[in-house]
Amino acid sequence: MEQFKSEVRGYIRDFPELNRLISGEESSDRMVEYCIWLSIDEWNTTPPVTANVLSDFPSRLILLHLTLCHLLTSVGILKSRNRFTYNDGGFSVQTEEQDTMYSRWIQLLRSQVDPKLMRLKVALNISGGYGGGLGSEYGWINGWYGLT
Repeated sequence: MEQFKSEVRGYIRDFPELNRLISGEESSDRMVEYCIWLSIDEWNTTPPVTANVLSDFPSRLILLHLTLCHLLTSVGILKSRNRFTYNDGGFSVQTEEQDTMYSRWIQLLRSQVDPKLMRLKVALNISGGYGGGLGSEYGWINGWYGLT
């Protein structure tokens, strides 16, 4: 978990020395971890239902993108909630104006990860043969005639 949290933070470059407008990190380790669990849950509850955990998750890229979607959604909601315009003597300041930029990033990531998620789910479903399989009549022919 610690390694993947570091990867998430590294990917979005959420480090105190790089955050020029806020002090510290934008998202706590606890929130990053929570978003990782949300992402795993989203994967597992997308049909066909699975029971993957972090250690056996089939795609690091999909997990990373899902985590970022949840993380940016959380931060974007906070920024939208704290957004207001302040006017004083003809001078106007709008706080937390970047919430629309977060929405764009979420849309971009979602447009990339959702098709990958569905393709991988379908591929794993087919390769796993969920629910058993049907034999082929070629198997009978092969068995009867002793062909190998």
